[in-house]
Amino acid sequence: MIQIIEIVVMSMRNAFLAVTVFVAAMVFLFSWLQYATSGRFVEFIRNRRKIQPIVGALMGLTPGCGGAIVVMPMYARGYVSYGTVLATLIATLGDSAFVLIGASFSDSRFVIPTLAVHLISLVIGVAWGYMVDMTGTTPSAPLTRYGPQFNAASKKIEDSTSSPLEDLGREVPEGLGYWILHQGYVVWWLVTLVGLALAVLLLFWSSQDASFTLKLDYNPLNLHGFITWIGILGTSLSIVLYVAQKNWFRDDTEATIGDKLHSMRETMIHAASETAFVTFWVMIAYLVFEFMLLFSGFTEADLARYGDGFGAILVASA
Repeated sequence: MIQIIEIVVMSMRNAFLAVTVFVAAMVFLFSWLQYATSGRFVEFIRNRRKIQPIVGALMGLTPGCGGAIVVMPMYARGYVSYGTVLATLIATLGDSAFVLIGASFSDSRFVIPTLAVHLISLVIGVAWGYMVDMTGTTPSAPLTRYGPQFNAASKKIEDSTSSPLEDLGREVPEGLGYWILHQGYVVWWLVTLVGLALAVLLLFWSSQDASFTLKLDYNPLNLHGFITWIGILGTSLSIVLYVAQKNWFRDDTEATIGDKLHSMRETMIHAASETAFVTFWVMIAYLVFEFMLLFSGFTEADLARYGDGFGAILVASA
């Protein structure tokens, strides 16, 4: 029983300090950029039709589905081409981008595969975007005569002074989950900032002393115990925010994107919410891995001996 408790505690601590704090920094950076540049960005992409598929694919590469959701109302108003929409959707990695980024922080071997996935998504998205635009393919003019047609009239560019981002919905401010998320995010960010500082220090200490290991300690008055409790508290708060947001399997919605683009406070709230989403599933991955080792009788040394990748998965699941 004690061993099971230790596995849970270490999984919570490691998920927060090895992944959550770094993902939180990345999510906040991208969310802030979306908030700070939303208006200027619309005019930029609207006036540069020739590079729209490239810009759209780059938007798709941003972690989450925010880029894809922002592009849709711009297409509805005729600001961007249909190829731009496809380029964005093809390049979109969704929440898997957060997982890949988090894995890269915790294990440098994931850096090259992560970059490769993003580069492949970008190239394929741009290629298909330009091909669609060059052939004039749209929902109203499918590539083949057998394709379904929608809205036979060609889409005209709207001459409007309002931003297409205003078409995005907004969340309804009601319910216990909404209250918990919009009140608890401050505490979550405070703990995350402390955790980020500790995580950076852990990286520094490990680089200076190869024998340094973080011990499992429950005394908050010493260094190892304090770090352990920060990890437990951070993951616990993330689970609370994850449950409160009710988007247990979904990604961004028009309402959440609309909120983020209208308020810096909402940007921080939804950055916390998105990171909590990733934290929950990363913790589940840690638990699954550790319990597979526990019940199979294998160790990490055994996995290393049998090799990486598919072979390691077979050994761990045996």
